[in-house]
Amino acid sequence: MKNPAYRLAYLFIFLFSATPILAQEDSVLAEKLNRLNAYPDLIVTNGKITTMDRAMSEVEAMAVRDGRILALGSNDDVLFLSGPSTRILDVKGKRVLPGLIDGHTHPHLWAVEHWLGAEGEETARRYNDLQLKMVYATGDNEQELLTSLERVIRQRAQELGPGKWIWVVLFAKDDVAESRNITWPMIGGSITKEFLDRLAPDNPTMVYGNTAIAPSVNNTLAAQEMTRLLGREMFQLPARTGVLYDILFRKKPEVVADFLKRELLTCVAPQGITTFGNHYYGTPSIMKATRLLYERGELPTRWAWWWGTIWNTKYGGGAPGEQDDFSPIYRYLGDFRGIGNDYIWNAGVSNETWEDRSPNGFSCTTAEAPPGVTPPVTRTTTPCPDQINFEQSSGYRNVRSALESGLRIGFLHGYTDGTYDGLFRLIEEAIGSGNVTLDEVKAVRISLDHNPIIRPDQAQKMAYYGIMPGFNGYQVRSWSKGGIFLSVFGEEYMKWIAPVRTLVKAGVHVVFNTDAHLTKVPLQSKDMDYPDEWDGSYWAFLEFFLTRRMPDQDILYNQAEALDRITLMKAATIWGAEQLLREDQIGSLETGKLGDFIVIDKDYFTIPADEVHTIKTLLTVVGGEIVYQAEGAL
Repeated sequence: MKNPAYRLAYLFIFLFSATPILAQEDSVLAEKLNRLNAYPDLIVTNGKITTMDRAMSEVEAMAVRDGRILALGSNDDVLFLSGPSTRILDVKGKRVLPGLIDGHTHPHLWAVEHWLGAEGEETARRYNDLQLKMVYATGDNEQELLTSLERVIRQRAQELGPGKWIWVVLFAKDDVAESRNITWPMIGGSITKEFLDRLAPDNPTMVYGNTAIAPSVNNTLAAQEMTRLLGREMFQLPARTGVLYDILFRKKPEVVADFLKRELLTCVAPQGITTFGNHYYGTPSIMKATRLLYERGELPTRWAWWWGTIWNTKYGGGAPGEQDDFSPIYRYLGDFRGIGNDYIWNAGVSNETWEDRSPNGFSCTTAEAPPGVTPPVTRTTTPCPDQINFEQSSGYRNVRSALESGLRIGFLHGYTDGTYDGLFRLIEEAIGSGNVTLDEVKAVRISLDHNPIIRPDQAQKMAYYGIMPGFNGYQVRSWSKGGIFLSVFGEEYMKWIAPVRTLVKAGVHVVFNTDAHLTKVPLQSKDMDYPDEWDGSYWAFLEFFLTRRMPDQDILYNQAEALDRITLMKAATIWGAEQLLREDQIGSLETGKLGDFIVIDKDYFTIPADEVHTIKTLLTVVGGEIVYQAEGAL
């Protein structure tokens, strides 16, 4: 018996059933158990504890010992196990759930604009480095933005002195979407490398549009420093992490550890998230600091990490486009999925931007536009060509190579039906090559994320191949994804928008995620274009799949695809654990599993569906240790 929780359970049975032992005084028994350290560390009582086990059991009490669940049952049964140092947590009738799992999010990334942007002044003071503050150039139009940009760059250069990094974000008007429409075309348009060289010849300088996925431009000195220290010039998301963690925080693991811990304790744990999935950025400082926190016992959440980088290049380099050839790496990488510890483990290999977005690529749709309408070239509206040369797509070749090498592939972008047709073709080719079998494909649990548009007829194939798609809701209304798809093709294609219920009926285990920063920040520091009403709330993202309504739109996104509460909670717990290869350890509250749970202020199972967004997490517990407690709670 390797599991300590099981050994302890048998110890209790032995001590309380053996005839010679029963003859002793209770005080002697108690002392023996105390010396054996056999008592629970924590007992939760008076709860409505939803275990999310196969029977959907509900119990009153739960005992945790050495980070794992020792017992579940009635108050009397579990309190009987308490010892001298057992902590009793009375949750006073509140709903208790397994720790929530966010299968796709980027706290390492969200932390950058949160702590350097919204909280830049405080961060610069905390780490005694004025470079650790983004500045914002603002205005209502391009000319006002250019004037503001020139002013803030010159001011920063004077404040910092030569050689120090300048980081500027553009923000227009008072609306994320409007700002994007104005600022993004300026990058590479009116704002070029040469333009920035004239403003700050002696300072490495980066300028971004607003939101995390915005384009960026560097001056010559920034490009040189990136190449010297990171191996190549970087843009967009890779530059955000690479420049901060491996240049500004270079050889400062203590600082990186403190920085990441603040983000997890401030923005992840308070939501009730105890485990998240995220790719590895190719940024060594992040992994080094995470290991440091783990070794100290200070890591407040669990991280299932995907090997790979955000743009799928060897060094996390430039903008999306032709990718490096990963075939040699995959052939020799080895299958280390699931290997790690209880806090950090590998989930597989990530090729997030694998989909080919070229005019002749497979990020396309078979939907038919109304007569006279020419669909724009976007991820979700580009018509699929009659013939696609998949071999021309480096992303396609890389993913197939990984699968044929016996690796688990996942964290893949999935935006529209042409992408899934391409994936099905890839799987069939891999099986046909003889390098992988159907059973092996099912066993790796291929995962796709975002998935705003899926043809209902594709649900059966997803179930057949054991694919686990993840959903975050805001993608269905996004300007470049579900929103523009519906505006081009019309309401008759509403059945294609995140058909989660159809997928579940087909046998697919769908997974919930947010892909968002879950602490409210000023608009100019906002990471993605989701409804303002969702700011700072995991529960608001969750609510959409119960109601199929967006709070900022008068649209019902096909209510027939709404999930029931139990199924949705499975997507946020046990199915999320399954996608991250840890369903035997997390995702439900069962004897022997890790003691990850949350207490919430309202009953998720009985509150009106359109009020789920008002739920607050009162307590977040990871491995029996409280990592977040709301002020005045319990």
